[in-house]
Amino acid sequence: MKQPNSSHFHNGKAARQAGKPCIISDGRMTDNSRAEWYEGWNFQDALMRGTPDAEHVAQNDEFFANLRAELRTQKP
Repeated sequence: MKQPNSSHFHNGKAARQAGKPCIISDGRMTDNSRAEWYEGWNFQDALMRGTPDAEHVAQNDEFFANLRAELRTQKP
């Protein structure tokens, strides 16, 4: 992902790197600025987590397969 040239994006990245929560309480931000801040926070979060290993991918796949099967057997 290309990082946008936005101060809000970079502020979101810095907030994540500093360990701040992903919550913005500043009501003065526009919807677009808020979205850019969240994108920056999420971008940095993904960098910090790294890529999942095969075991985690298998666990997720199994969980969603079981969930799909359970939802299919339930009657409305």
